[in-house]
Amino acid sequence: MKIELSFNYNLELSDCKLDSLISAFKQMISPLLSAFIATVLRQFADRLLGNMAVDCSLEGKTFSHCSKCGGHSFRWKTRESKSVSAKLVTSLGMVLIPQMQIQCKKCGHKKYIVRSLLDLLPYARISKLTEHQLALCGSLTSFRVSEVFARIFGASFSRSTIWRCVQKVGKSLFFAISPDELGEGQADGTGIPINGIAKRGKELKVLIQKNTVETARKTGSRWRLAGLDLGSYNGSWENLLRPSLEAIRTFKSFLLTTDGDDTIRKGLGNLTILLQRCLWHIPHQLKYCLWEDEITRTSELWKTIMGKIYQIVALRPYLEEDEIEAFIKLKKKDLNKLLDYCREQGCQKSANYLENAGPDMFTALQNRLHGKATSQVERVMRTVNLRINYGKWSITGALNAMKIRLAFYYNGYDPSRNELKPK
Repeated sequence: MKIELSFNYNLELSDCKLDSLISAFKQMISPLLSAFIATVLRQFADRLLGNMAVDCSLEGKTFSHCSKCGGHSFRWKTRESKSVSAKLVTSLGMVLIPQMQIQCKKCGHKKYIVRSLLDLLPYARISKLTEHQLALCGSLTSFRVSEVFARIFGASFSRSTIWRCVQKVGKSLFFAISPDELGEGQADGTGIPINGIAKRGKELKVLIQKNTVETARKTGSRWRLAGLDLGSYNGSWENLLRPSLEAIRTFKSFLLTTDGDDTIRKGLGNLTILLQRCLWHIPHQLKYCLWEDEITRTSELWKTIMGKIYQIVALRPYLEEDEIEAFIKLKKKDLNKLLDYCREQGCQKSANYLENAGPDMFTALQNRLHGKATSQVERVMRTVNLRINYGKWSITGALNAMKIRLAFYYNGYDPSRNELKPK
């Protein structure tokens, strides 16, 4: 339907500098937007009330029938209240909308219709899209900075409002392995600063899945977030992996790259998949094992062992099909030599770690899936840390904020473009 609009607004300006004009226009936004919404609501409501029996646009509107007697005939009770207004929050600032009230001709039941017309829940002051936009701001930068940026561009939102939007939107987001993407995933965890717990007292567990080329073009990322949970370091991965188990079973084979955490295996239950040790984590964690063996970083022994392990995990790309088996055989031979060397030098913890990592070190290459296996999930962890390092969090607060942040960077979720659902 066509809407007729006309506005009158008087301004008094002392000069015509650009900054002065912009400042004056910001002051106009709230009253102009309020008048615009009120005008549209009046004309739309008149049209609906005059066409109750035939207008299909009434479908889904709560005032298409009386909630008390079921009647379909209404009249205006208050077409535009001057004393009662609905105060609503928009991305352009606060607006005041005169309340409109209709009355059932059959039983006399009265009902306010402004929020129903605006597709808002009863007593709601903010739209769904605006909630998502504020939640995105709060997940990308600190709540204080989000408040300042909103004020700079003409809106006014408190830190508590932005925080509440982050919590509400974060709780609504759900992630799992998708059967429509590739049968390849990675899992890892990182420490999170939590209120009341020393240092990084809880672990954020992350599961990502490799996208098809088509999905990667849409989202701008080769990987998508497929699971997120926050809990203790020794906690299981069952809660994170449970929503994805059925989808994983649909793949002929599924490759999961991990840092070797045994609780990830337990979280898979009796599900059979291909496990690959992250080749980046192996030398990274070996440094810790050498520290436990009391080998100093400046010693020749430390340099020798680290040099050998870096040679073993360095896989040559673009191997021919008939070269793979010989290449793996050579790598395993070098690994066995390194194991013997560690034992001879008394580095028992390092030897045990390498022996445990050996069986899953070349799974991907052996199955001709790709030439190397380094953890792309580490890039996700850096994305997490850029926001999570601002102070300490509650468990639910950190989890909800990271859901939104990672969905934006990896799953194509972008409410700034009116796109609310992660892909």
